[in-house]
Amino acid sequence: MNRLQSVLFTGLFAALAVALMSAGLSNALDCYVCSSSESYQDTSCVDNSGALKVLNCSKKYCVTVRKELRRNSSKVVSFSRGCEDVPEMLYGNIPDENFRTYYTSCQKDLCNGHNGRIKNSTSGTGAIHNAIVPGKNAGHIVLFWPYSLLLATLLPLFNK
Repeated sequence: MNRLQSVLFTGLFAALAVALMSAGLSNALDCYVCSSSESYQDTSCVDNSGALKVLNCSKKYCVTVRKELRRNSSKVVSFSRGCEDVPEMLYGNIPDENFRTYYTSCQKDLCNGHNGRIKNSTSGTGAIHNAIVPGKNAGHIVLFWPYSLLLATLLPLFNK
């Protein structure tokens, strides 16, 4: 292997390493995080997701759980936003005699910024979209393929 081939191989290896590390980082999910109960005077957890802390989460889903009174649905008893690997429920609600608890989960950055009753916002902007995103984004595969193409192009140089 001559010096030029050695330099090209080293550069290619470094680019491949950066691509693989970037792919690992791309799996992180930004989610709003907070919790609130009816005794809290600050209602920003329920009403103002833009004022909330954002967590770069290594889990698979952003989630919301909203518990409200059945007889007075405007009375939120508890509310939480966060991230989980396995949500208690992907989307739905569970009523009992006194309460109704809504569960939502999604897999886009900042998709849990809604009021907790709607289906998931998949745009990351808080806009309403009626969709449940079924799986994790395969962005790491997309990041990797250009480097595979580069490797396939340069490989014949090393076989001379």
